[in-house]
Amino acid sequence: METKVTTPADETPTTAAPPQPTPPTPQSAQIAPKSASKTAPQDVTKQPSEVSPQPAPKQPSKAAPQPASKQSSKATPQCTPKQAPPKPAPRQPAPQPAPRRKNGASPAPTTSQPKPDTQSTTKEKATKMIIVTGFPPYVQPVDLIRTFNVFGSVQINKLNPRFSTITFSSEEEAAEAVKCNNELNIYGEFLTIKLYYGRPCEEPKHSPKREFARTKEKSITIDPKKIDMSGDFHSQLDNILAAVRLTQEDVTALTQLYTDVEYALQSIWPGCKTVPFGSITTGLGVKTSDADCFVDVPPPFRHPQANFVVKAKKILQHYPGTFSEILCIPRANTPIVKFFHIPTETNCDLTFKTPLGAHNSKLIAFLLHADPRLIPMAVVIKYWAKVHDFSGTGKLTNYALTMMIIFYLQQPPISILPAVAWLQSDASTHFLVDSWNVGFMGQRQLLPPSSNTSSISELLGGFFEYYSSFNFDEMVVCPYLGAPIKKALFRDTFLLPKEFDRYKMNVLENMVLPMRHGSAICVQDPFEQSHNLASAITSRLASDIKAYFKHAANAYEKEKLNRNLEFLKIILLQAPNLLRPKTHQEYRVNIFRRIIAAIVDPDWKSVVREIVFRIFEKLLKITLGKCEETMKPDSKKQKEKYSGQVTKAIWKRKKFTRLYSATNLDFESQQKKITEEIMLVEKQAIEMNFYLILTFSDNPTSAVISLRNASPGQIENFREFGKFFISSMQQWFLELVKPYSTPINENVADTIKMIDKNAEEPDTSDSDVENLPQNQAEECNENDIIVTDKMATKEAGNLSEECTTH
Repeated sequence: METKVTTPADETPTTAAPPQPTPPTPQSAQIAPKSASKTAPQDVTKQPSEVSPQPAPKQPSKAAPQPASKQSSKATPQCTPKQAPPKPAPRQPAPQPAPRRKNGASPAPTTSQPKPDTQSTTKEKATKMIIVTGFPPYVQPVDLIRTFNVFGSVQINKLNPRFSTITFSSEEEAAEAVKCNNELNIYGEFLTIKLYYGRPCEEPKHSPKREFARTKEKSITIDPKKIDMSGDFHSQLDNILAAVRLTQEDVTALTQLYTDVEYALQSIWPGCKTVPFGSITTGLGVKTSDADCFVDVPPPFRHPQANFVVKAKKILQHYPGTFSEILCIPRANTPIVKFFHIPTETNCDLTFKTPLGAHNSKLIAFLLHADPRLIPMAVVIKYWAKVHDFSGTGKLTNYALTMMIIFYLQQPPISILPAVAWLQSDASTHFLVDSWNVGFMGQRQLLPPSSNTSSISELLGGFFEYYSSFNFDEMVVCPYLGAPIKKALFRDTFLLPKEFDRYKMNVLENMVLPMRHGSAICVQDPFEQSHNLASAITSRLASDIKAYFKHAANAYEKEKLNRNLEFLKIILLQAPNLLRPKTHQEYRVNIFRRIIAAIVDPDWKSVVREIVFRIFEKLLKITLGKCEETMKPDSKKQKEKYSGQVTKAIWKRKKFTRLYSATNLDFESQQKKITEEIMLVEKQAIEMNFYLILTFSDNPTSAVISLRNASPGQIENFREFGKFFISSMQQWFLELVKPYSTPINENVADTIKMIDKNAEEPDTSDSDVENLPQNQAEECNENDIIVTDKMATKEAGNLSEECTTH
């Protein structure tokens, strides 16, 4: 395999033949199957007395290495009668030292006293459990209880769309249930029932948050104070690049990372290929950069339920000497596996979803290597944004910042780079990926000539000056056209110019959603034109970014007459005074027209109001008092404001939800009971005041439910209450609106239920998303309910954006 790497010296991508790395050694003694590109290494750690391993079978799905210390949990052992514990043996004389083994290691010491028969106790409990599969993915716990309570008392231990484990009160009841294997059915689907010998039901334990020390250490940005800033501008620039940028040796060494990943994953997906992308492949790699890698899995192994990231995590865990700190994020927009590669000491993000990121990187590398001044300028800007901590996941991504640099270089009078639309003007270069054209003319000698002779300092200062005055409120940064375009045009697809014909076709054919152009900063992806690269940026962060642009522009204006001697020092070591307007902690839920249109009563506002009051006053036991009501004739919006007080931590419902989910109570009764339990059990009383604001609009028809904190000293409690509000309101509202409406899109309700209740993986150790920051801004798959938190960035929802478009 050959990997394109970038040489810092000549700023042009070169093709380096990767060294033949030592393939990672799996933890188990099994040998992976032979691949077309590699030969599995021999186990050099075996003892002289061991038998040489036999070649692995040809089936790729069975050849993945397994840890030697683990038994397969899928095999069903034979049920054996409980054995009585052995009687203690009579006291014996002190045993003689045991002979040493051939390799010099002495065996573990033994004692004459018998060990308790813990295995028999485990077996006794385990045989009371059954595992059930074959039911529809939308099945609820009450459905399983109604089906199996004919055999005796049952408890639902675990339920997800693939299987459920159930515990009976006795082994006989479990055995009777197993006799009805493939005879019982739920919603027409016959059930497969087997005895389950797994772990008995235990109280959930909260594992401590994992700290990935190596990953954290690698991501620390070098302090600009440690960089030599003496000499003229060019000396300072060289020192910065030498301190932060990857050397050619670093880039070349990373070929081992891609080779190791490919070797490990070919054990289950023969023929898969690793495709590097991201800043390391574009020449913008710095010492804190993550390696990004797309795994191209052959078509025979691709199917909707493949769950690639979970399987990849399991395989990488077989190589503890090569991969560590492995984190699986299966439910992000783009599922990824994050890990630390020990030989190269590099963090890596692994994705399987789409190769769009690799094509984006090819475009960036082609454009930024068109002129030798561009890479140094771009690296300094990237480092500047990192130093001031407004770039990265959930902020201004490195890919968005790079597109802003390219867009600036397209503007007259700079005009160093052409528009992407010009590069795609030749139909012979068209190449579609996910319905988008990612092909472009890739010959630099055919680029239009540029007469620009500006120095790097002038280009750098011009970048800050351009964006310090850019109208982000009304205009879109559009590298595809090479010119700004009004946000208003994206409100009506038909208003867009002819160059966006593919965008219009994809939107009108419902292949993609329209671009979200309402964010404070809007940067359009030149290939995936429905993607706003800056959609994660809040108004507050956008205000900070604009302040940094103006601060850097002022520094350049001040220093350009002094040969820019202090320019880099000012922009890296100093920060502007950021205005922090007084803000209120607020959480919102927007209910859109599809749900409202299903309400039969013409007075839909009264229905929404009644449902909200039922949720707060009946289900949550919070009394609401009306404060004010306003009407804005110009916008035709009606706003109602209510006050309320939370006295107990009613958001701590997990334990009781599990308890009452096994009952026959309806949804509303369950929630009432759970709240009553919390009121009784919770000892700590709180007095947290808040405002509930209902905003109704007739054109377009919509309703907004907002919570605003009215207790400055209860910030943490209100944040927990707000998280509960935005995660529960969507399901609760849909449940309570049913009697008032015609049948709404059931897929929406099913999707929400599955997300909230049943979307956990069979092995909870494989789903590490709970270790991430709480996602405080979510969007329903059907766009019927959108939840927003003004005080938090969308961290989990945007994890994938950094890896797909670094």
